[in-house]
Amino acid sequence: MLNALAVLFASVALIGCARDARLYPVNDTGITTGVLEAHFMSYGTGHGGIEIPMPDGELLKGEYSLIRGGSFGSSSIYGSVYGMGQTVSFNSHATSYSMPGSSAGTASLFGNKSTSMLCEFFNDNFSGHGNGGCRTSKGGLYRLQF
Repeated sequence: MLNALAVLFASVALIGCARDARLYPVNDTGITTGVLEAHFMSYGTGHGGIEIPMPDGELLKGEYSLIRGGSFGSSSIYGSVYGMGQTVSFNSHATSYSMPGSSAGTASLFGNKSTSMLCEFFNDNFSGHGNGGCRTSKGGLYRLQF
């Protein structure tokens, strides 16, 4: 009986849970696309696939990863979106961000029409909800909520 329960729980963990996130534009370039919706799978492993359909028909695909108990160093996107810092370059000062009870994460996506997107976020380890920021290769900046 114990083995059957273990197999059941392992199967549920591997199946995953389809989740959605919203990306709200925060600059003029982002406003041209409006609010975006991301679709990702949560397996409980801190890693998975993610897709974002763009209004022009381009599909951005990629993956996300969590760094359990980690924090961002030189977090340019998160700082730009939430006003805690400036865009970081090799000539500016580095800044670190962390949130108690959360894990830092990143997502990298690439589209079939040459657009790329990089996201930095924090995931609440208890609720599974989080927030962050994303920037496209075209300069769009977005506030991420899930």
